[in-house]
Amino acid sequence: MISTSEMPASFDRARRISVLIVLLFDIVLWLAVAFTVLVPLALLFVLPNLGWFSADLPSLAAAEWAKHSNLPLASLNIGRRLLLIVDFLAAMAPSLFILSHGRKLFAGFVKGQVFTEDAIRHLRGLGFWLIVSTLVGVVVQLFFFAIAGIREHPFDLEPLSLVYGAMTYVAAYVMEEARRIAADHAEIV
Repeated sequence: MISTSEMPASFDRARRISVLIVLLFDIVLWLAVAFTVLVPLALLFVLPNLGWFSADLPSLAAAEWAKHSNLPLASLNIGRRLLLIVDFLAAMAPSLFILSHGRKLFAGFVKGQVFTEDAIRHLRGLGFWLIVSTLVGVVVQLFFFAIAGIREHPFDLEPLSLVYGAMTYVAAYVMEEARRIAADHAEIV
């Protein structure tokens, strides 16, 4: 592990920026967790009882739903709602892992931990979950279209996330190999 005292003075600016990035990751992570909890609750408890909100909300929601789905909004029985919840949770899980690894990576940078095993592990995790999120996104969309009876399938594939994930994963591997080679050279000298 490289201690903070061994970091060059030029790293102070990166450390200050990393503090801001950690704060942003904290905010987005907590918002994502709240969203992950609230959406299933809304599907379970609010959707069946839309009438108690406002007279306009149920008709607006039903009209918007009717634009895209063959199924009436009221026909979403408990089985379909549970499937939508599982689909939603499967979509959100990789995002939560991405945010967690990104936060931990930059929190390490704040402490001056740049080429440590933890930094490499979080960088690898970030790349891995970016790849997984792209692949899971394809499956999640297909299930959502089927469960919700969507007429038009505006399939959204994000190949750049797959590329970025692969690049990040490979960069972590290269960092790990460089760290191993440096340790081997240190033993020889």
